[in-house]
Amino acid sequence: MLEMLSQIRSQMLASRLASAVEHDRAGCFHVFTTLEGTRPWENMALTTAEYPSYAKALRAEIAAMEACFATRGRAPRLEAVHEMGDALIPILEALEWVTEGVYPVYACQPASAPEIASAAGIQTVAIPDDAPASVAQAMMQIGERAFENPDAPLPTAEAAAAAQIRWCGMPKVLAYIDGVPVGSGMLTLPVNGCSELAGICTLENYRCRGVATQVVAHLIRIAREREITLAYLTAADDTAARIYIRAGFATTGLLQTNIGRGATLVD
Repeated sequence: MLEMLSQIRSQMLASRLASAVEHDRAGCFHVFTTLEGTRPWENMALTTAEYPSYAKALRAEIAAMEACFATRGRAPRLEAVHEMGDALIPILEALEWVTEGVYPVYACQPASAPEIASAAGIQTVAIPDDAPASVAQAMMQIGERAFENPDAPLPTAEAAAAAQIRWCGMPKVLAYIDGVPVGSGMLTLPVNGCSELAGICTLENYRCRGVATQVVAHLIRIAREREITLAYLTAADDTAARIYIRAGFATTGLLQTNIGRGATLVD
């Protein structure tokens, strides 16, 4: 189990490094921010390094990490895999960091994942890197409407072009009902055979029809074809978890997000 969690932690860091706009190293922490973004995942610290062996040194590295955020005018935020961060989390609590969320981490081995039958009326399509910008615009709008703003407008062509650069090489899937794009998801670039299923979402009016299940099933087939040996994701709630369990995922650990002293829940 710990070996699997170590793989996941390494993949998390590598994915963030691949798309980082700004990055600093502070002891065992890697601090990521964006120039203008204020979304939680755009401003986050991660760690894959071994922690110092005694609390005083670890507290000093936490202070250095907080200073990195402060110089950029950002609230300090840390994402840690629970079982790998058991020495860290009690110190954060002692320093009065706030637990923002704890999410189950689910993982599966694509080679042994069950086959899921196609659902009538739902078409999933793998999207190549050279797809028209309008396809990227559709994926971005689905994500924004599903996760943040149900009335989000279609992103600009410039924003879509930037997304295509960030997503280059990542397997992407769009789901359609009656020719309308209604769901999407992608796989991050694998690191040592490990990849994350990210951005799995469905427009609200099309939920409970099996769209997300079909997107996940298609991505797992792609992972199998590409010989990815470990796929993982986090579940936002029990409804999402049931989809992933049906596709062969099982609980592996917990991902905890904490916010530093003096920070508010919204940057």
